[in-house]
Amino acid sequence: MASQQLTLILPAFSVVVANPINQSFLPQSLKILMKRGTFIESEDRFFQQLLSLFSEETRYWDDFPMARLRGGTEFSLCVDPCYLQADRDQLLLFHHGLDISMDEAEQLIASIQYLFDDLGASLSINTANQWLLSMPIEPDIELTCVDKVDRRAVTEFLPKGADARLWIRLWNEIQMVLFDCPVNQAREAQGKVPINSVWFWGKEKMPDEWQTWSHVSGQDETLKQLSHYSGSEWLENIDHFTDIQAKHALHLAHFDPDKDWSTQMEALDKNWLTPIYKALKRFQLDSVHIVIPEWGTYHLTPTSAWKIWL
Repeated sequence: MASQQLTLILPAFSVVVANPINQSFLPQSLKILMKRGTFIESEDRFFQQLLSLFSEETRYWDDFPMARLRGGTEFSLCVDPCYLQADRDQLLLFHHGLDISMDEAEQLIASIQYLFDDLGASLSINTANQWLLSMPIEPDIELTCVDKVDRRAVTEFLPKGADARLWIRLWNEIQMVLFDCPVNQAREAQGKVPINSVWFWGKEKMPDEWQTWSHVSGQDETLKQLSHYSGSEWLENIDHFTDIQAKHALHLAHFDPDKDWSTQMEALDKNWLTPIYKALKRFQLDSVHIVIPEWGTYHLTPTSAWKIWL
């Protein structure tokens, strides 16, 4: 095994490790690695963690250059479909896990496009839950990444800057149009939440400096784009730790909390965690970082892997 340093990202894993009951699902290998590693706590969410692995200067940014990563220009921004839920005197935003079909996305965009006509802007679809707004000029607003707002009250994250009032008014108008949209009536009849809002974000500039990796892999389109822009080596179809032959590797191990945990944990243990643990003990790896967004990072070396008293 030629790899000397490995960073393993476990997205959505915080729902497992943060709950003592859910921790019973953790493979024994991961429990050992967590117990013997040096832990640095972090509340950073997925996009923030991911981008900071390619550029340290982005760690404290409120917004990220997602529009550029989706193929937009310097004048583009992301307009992502969301669900707003009233909670006492505040509105909570939900973006992930909304189960939007491409047909629904096309109808939703068609229903609100006219609201952007005065700006000379047009909406397009990257994926069903990722939309892009192309504009002729750059708006004077400061935005916040949807990942930071997800599951939180929106008030403190609303647009700021000289054009903020225009964009907040536009945001409210979009909600009024979506309220009566036939797509949402059909969704609610099916027991799904309505797509009753959008979130503006993703207009941040690209970083000035990039961290280059000799190996990047994982089932994530944003990771792939970051690999491209940073000049890192992107590899497809990496399913096992032994597939990595680089000295400075980054891999994202996909985990879907809405699917069977036991099956996913078994595959993660067999293909990654146990081989990593064995490689550390055999001094085939100099260091390993296990990154869990909204939880923290575990740093391990061969020495820490041999702390059998822990």
